[in-house]
Amino acid sequence: MRQTIILLLVLSHSVVIHAAEETYKICKPFSELAPQAPKLSPLNDDSVQVSADSATLDEKKSLSTFEGYVVVQRADQILTTNTAVYNRKTDVLSAKNGFTLWDKRFTIKGSQVDLRPKQQGEMTNAYFWLLNRRARGHAKKINKHSKNLATFEETTYTTCAPGNEVWRLEASKISLDDAKARGTARNVTIHLFGLPIFYTPYISFPLSDARQSGLLMPQYGVSDEVGTEFVIPYYFNLAPNYDTTLTTRIMSRRGVLLKNDFRYLTQSAGGNLKLEYLPDDRARGESRASASFQHSGAITARWASNINFNYASDERYFEELGNSLRISSITHLERRADLYYYGNGWMGQARLQAFQTLDTSLSSRPYQRLPQILFKTVLPQQNRKLNTELQAEFVRFDRNTEIVAGPIGNRLDLKSTFSFPIRSFGTFIIPKLSLLYTQYDLSNVGVNEKTTHKRPLFRFSTDSGLFLERETNWWGKDFVQTLEPRVYYRYTPYRDQSEIPIFDTGRYDLSFLQLFRDDSFSGTDRIDDGHQIAFGMTSRLLGSKSGIEHLRLSLGEIFYLRDRRVILPGEKIGTTNTSNIIGELAAQIAKNWQASGTLRWNPETRNTEHTVMRIRYHSDSQNILNFSYRFRENSVEQIDTSFHWKLGKRWNVLGRWNVSIPDDKTLETFTGIEYSSCCWAVRGIARRYINSANGSDYVNGFFLQIQLKGLGGVGKKADTFLEESIPGFNDHF
Repeated sequence: MRQTIILLLVLSHSVVIHAAEETYKICKPFSELAPQAPKLSPLNDDSVQVSADSATLDEKKSLSTFEGYVVVQRADQILTTNTAVYNRKTDVLSAKNGFTLWDKRFTIKGSQVDLRPKQQGEMTNAYFWLLNRRARGHAKKINKHSKNLATFEETTYTTCAPGNEVWRLEASKISLDDAKARGTARNVTIHLFGLPIFYTPYISFPLSDARQSGLLMPQYGVSDEVGTEFVIPYYFNLAPNYDTTLTTRIMSRRGVLLKNDFRYLTQSAGGNLKLEYLPDDRARGESRASASFQHSGAITARWASNINFNYASDERYFEELGNSLRISSITHLERRADLYYYGNGWMGQARLQAFQTLDTSLSSRPYQRLPQILFKTVLPQQNRKLNTELQAEFVRFDRNTEIVAGPIGNRLDLKSTFSFPIRSFGTFIIPKLSLLYTQYDLSNVGVNEKTTHKRPLFRFSTDSGLFLERETNWWGKDFVQTLEPRVYYRYTPYRDQSEIPIFDTGRYDLSFLQLFRDDSFSGTDRIDDGHQIAFGMTSRLLGSKSGIEHLRLSLGEIFYLRDRRVILPGEKIGTTNTSNIIGELAAQIAKNWQASGTLRWNPETRNTEHTVMRIRYHSDSQNILNFSYRFRENSVEQIDTSFHWKLGKRWNVLGRWNVSIPDDKTLETFTGIEYSSCCWAVRGIARRYINSANGSDYVNGFFLQIQLKGLGGVGKKADTFLEESIPGFNDHF
C-alpha cells in the first residue's frame, strides 16, 4: 500500500472564491459541527497504518479486504470506513459503504471513495467541511485527475451553519487547476434566503493570492445626481509590473460611463493613468470626460521626474459625477511636470506648471510657471562650524491677461545663508545671516508703472533654546517632565515693496512653529521687515520607561520692536507691539482617550481669533468617537462629529455630522448600520452632502453593501470614504 491517502483534493482552497482566512469570533467553529476525528497520534513518517476488526487476504486476486471498524492513517490524515478493499496490482484503495476522511484543514464524509496512484482518486456523494475557512458544502462527485487538477460535480458551497443557511452557491461543475492557480465553474447560481439572486453560465477565479485577470465584485448605489448606479469592474493582469482595471458605470439618470485605471511600476518609477468617458450624458445632453496622469521616479542615478496632469471636460464634471465634498469643490486642476537633477551637495529642478480653471465665474486665475528653474545646495549641517547654503530661482509667470488683467513677467531670486550652530545635549544657539536679492522684469503693467524692480536685502537671526528635564511622580506613576524654553530674534531692514506684484505669495497662518520662522510670507514677492523677538515654552510629560508622550503644552508670543510696513494688498500696517498668544495642547487624557487643541488669542482685543479642539476615543478599530471644533474669526465655525461603535457582537452603528454654525448649514451628514453574522454581513449608509463649490446644492445618496463571507461582496464599497470621514477608522467590512 504505497500510496493511499494523498487525496485531498484542493479542498484546502475555497471552492469558488479565494479569500483570506477570517476569524469568526461570534461563531461556533465547524470543527465542532463536523464529524469528530478519532484521537490518534500523527505518524511521523510517510508510512500508512491500517487497523480493522477483521482482514481477508486473496492472493490470487491480489486483494486485501478490511472489515468492521476500519482506520487508515497516514501522517495527520485519517480515513474511517466499514469496509475497505486494497488492490495491490492497481494500488487502489476503495471504500464502498461510506467513509469519513479527516485532515487538519478539512473533513469529508461520503458514500464511497477510490484512492488511486499518482495522486488520483474519486469520491461520490461527499459532504465537506473546510475548517480553515469555516466553509462547508456537498458534491455529487469529486474527481482528482492528477496532482494539480480536480473537478467537482453538482456542488454546493456556503459558510453558513446548518439550519441557518442565509446564502448558498450551487454549480454544475467546478474545475480547480493548481498548476495554473486558476479555477472555473459552470452554471453558477447564488441563493440568498433561499431565493436565486445571481446566475452565470461560466466564471473563472484565482486559487492564490497572485494577481489574475477577472471580474471584480460589482458595486451598487443610489444618489440624486446619477440616480441608481451599477458599477462593474474588470481587472486585467497584463504583466507583473503593470495592470489595468476597466470599469463600466451604469447610471439611470446619466447613461453609461467607461473608466480605465492603468497602473505601472518599474524598479525606479511608477505611475497611474485614469481615463473616464461618458458618451452621452442624458441629463446634460453632451459627452463628458476626464483624465488624470501621475508619474514619479528616477530616470538615471541623478535624474528624476514627477508629472501630475489633470483634465475635465466641463466645470461641473466633479460636482455631478463625483461622490465627495472634497472632489466636488475642486475649482482648479493642476498640470505640472518636474525634472530633478541631484549633484554632489546640490540639486536642481525644472518645472512647467499650468492650471485648468473649472469655475469660469472666478475673477482670478492662478499664474502659470512656464518655466520655473530652481537650484539649491544640499550640504550636511555641522556643529560648531560655519555652514553655508545657496538657493536660486528663476521663474516666468504667465496667464491670460484678456481674462484677468495684471502684470506678467520674470522673477530672479537669490538667497545665500551663513550660520554657525552651537549645540550641546541641553542647549542650542544658531546665529544666521542671509543675503537676499530679487529682480523682476515685467510686462503688461499699468501706465507709469515700472517694468523692472530690484530688491537687495539681508536678514539676521538667532535661534536659541534649552532642554531641561526632571523625574516626577503624578497619580502614583513615574514620569519625566521637560521644560524647553526657546528665544528667537530676527531683523530685516525695511524696503518698500508695494509696487512689486503678487505672483505666488501669501501670509503664513500663525501657529506655534510659525513664531520661529524667518519670514511671515510663504513666497518671495514679499519679504517682511521683521524686527522682533519670539518667546516660546514647551513642557512635556513622558513615561519614564516607555517614553510615551502623555502631555505636551506649548505657549508662545512675538514681541515686535517696530511696525510691520511690508504687507499684502488689502492688509493694514501692523502697529501692535505683540502678536497673538499661541497655545497648543496634546494630551492622553486617559486610556484610549486623546485630546489636542490650538488657541490663538489677541491680547489687545481680548478675543479668541482661532481655535481648534479635537477629542478622540479609540479603544480598537471598531469603537471610535471623534469630536472636533474649528473656529476662525469672521470666517469659519464648524463642529465635526464622527463615530463607529459596536452595539454587541453583531451590530455596529456609524455616522458623521459636519455643520457650519454661523449659517446653521449641514455640510455633510451620514448615518449607517452594520450587521455581521458568521457567514454574511450587511451595511447600509444614508448620506447627504454639499456637492457644489458655492455650497448651494445638496446630494442625497444611499449605499448598501452585502458581504457573503468566504465568497465576496455586492454593493458600493465605502472603505476609502469612511476612513477619510471617520479619523482612526480602518474598514474591515
